[in-house]
Amino acid sequence: MRILGGSFLTREDFSKMFPFLVYLTVLLMLIITNAYIAESTSRAIKKNTLALRDLRVEYIYVKSAYTKESTQTVMIDKLLSKGLKESLETRIVNPK
Repeated sequence: MRILGGSFLTREDFSKMFPFLVYLTVLLMLIITNAYIAESTSRAIKKNTLALRDLRVEYIYVKSAYTKESTQTVMIDKLLSKGLKESLETRIVNPK
């Protein structure tokens, strides 16, 4: 009751408790700061995880499109429109 009423602040005991109260205040500030930093880190991890997932999906899509566009039949069709023809001759090179 003395603490809630504030009467302990007028007594001489306050001068003895002052360093402890400063210690408690600093400790509480450190705990609050630590919680804030942990929450910020957690949010950053979640944001980066979502960005990584989006980049992974985009990578798979681009790789699939590249694989599809670089098949032999697609390349032949593209080169035919430019006037080039596929060579049907196969050469076997004998290493010496």
